[in-house]
Amino acid sequence: MFKKLIPQSSWLVYDDNPVMREKNEDLTFPLNEMDIEVISKMLSYVDASYEGLDKKYKIRPGIGIAANQLGYKKKIIYIRLDNSTDGKECRYLLANPKIIKTSVSNSYLSSGEGCLSVEKDHKGYSIRKSIVFVKAIDVFTQKEIEIKGEGLLSMCLQHEIDHTNNLFYYDRINKEEPFKTEKDWESI
Repeated sequence: MFKKLIPQSSWLVYDDNPVMREKNEDLTFPLNEMDIEVISKMLSYVDASYEGLDKKYKIRPGIGIAANQLGYKKKIIYIRLDNSTDGKECRYLLANPKIIKTSVSNSYLSSGEGCLSVEKDHKGYSIRKSIVFVKAIDVFTQKEIEIKGEGLLSMCLQHEIDHTNNLFYYDRINKEEPFKTEKDWESI
């Protein structure tokens, strides 16, 4: 159903584009032609990054993408990464993802976050929850699933779900103290 395409940096929409702050709609099934086209682009882009082909295709590497990063205002995210907690490959194509439960503890990426749709570097830590539970529809199977995200997967799920809610990682950086942490926060 989904096509393997040659990824293009021209597909990306950046944070200065108003579409990135506009309300996104739920994805409905069956998928229409535009849904399939956009999802094919999402898969092709992140899979090329995962497979180390970003330099070959002259694209910015990424481990996740949301449909609105391609200018498509539907709640779809795609993540492909090796999880930091167990090293296993995680590959999720999710529709209408919602965080339903979180840990009390916080965490942050020690290197800071980046984003395919943000060209200007924003210094500081995006403070997130250490563990998240996400409910969504797995687009591959079209069945509802629940995912427990820890480590890098937790960070990535929160980052991409933020996109479906029109937020960027830099919206979570403390403006007065961008590198503020607390001793019980986990550095990933």
